[in-house]
Amino acid sequence: MSQFSKFDPTAIRIAPALDVEVKAVGDGHIAGYASTFGGKPDRAGDIVAKGAFRRSLVEHAREGTSPAMLWAHKIEEPIGKWATLQEDDDGLHVVGRINLKTARGREAFEHISAGDAGAFSIGYLIPEHGRQYNRDGSFTLTDVDLVEISVVTVPANPRARIATIKSLSSKAELVDLLHEAGLAKTAAARVANAGWAGLNGSDYHQKALRLLASIEAATARLRSE
Repeated sequence: MSQFSKFDPTAIRIAPALDVEVKAVGDGHIAGYASTFGGKPDRAGDIVAKGAFRRSLVEHAREGTSPAMLWAHKIEEPIGKWATLQEDDDGLHVVGRINLKTARGREAFEHISAGDAGAFSIGYLIPEHGRQYNRDGSFTLTDVDLVEISVVTVPANPRARIATIKSLSSKAELVDLLHEAGLAKTAAARVANAGWAGLNGSDYHQKALRLLASIEAATARLRSE
């Protein structure tokens, strides 16, 4: 159990923002990595360990709740809702949708589209024994209570990217998006040829978003090495 009330805004810690590269914007869907595992410490001196979000995600699922989607960590300014949150080998992958029926949602949508807001940042609590001190002075976060994930303007961690996507209507559009995500044009064509059929179905948006985000995360890691 946490040493703080889970949703006490005065106790929430804010992680440095993650770099974002907006690829395309359609009906408000956004996806990407809200946090990445391992690597160098972020600007706050923290390293997130794989599994750090596991307990919190289980609790959210059990209680039927979700971390808030906020604008710049302002609890009074929700801009949408996160639909899926899942840990994988790279980090915490999230998929959500901005509420374009609200004024703040539309404004956030326009800022993202224009490139004014280009980052994710998480708000979280650290339960007792949730982080470990490292010899180099950094800390490893092993267990956190995930409270919210914000769209913000200041980037910090170049290893994580977020992708937003429009409705894909053709294989050519998928090739273009994969190319923009970091693949060479010929490689993008090969991936699209092999994967287009797998994007069929009611959840093809989320499948495409996860594919793009994974490519971006891998590309960012290569560029940072």
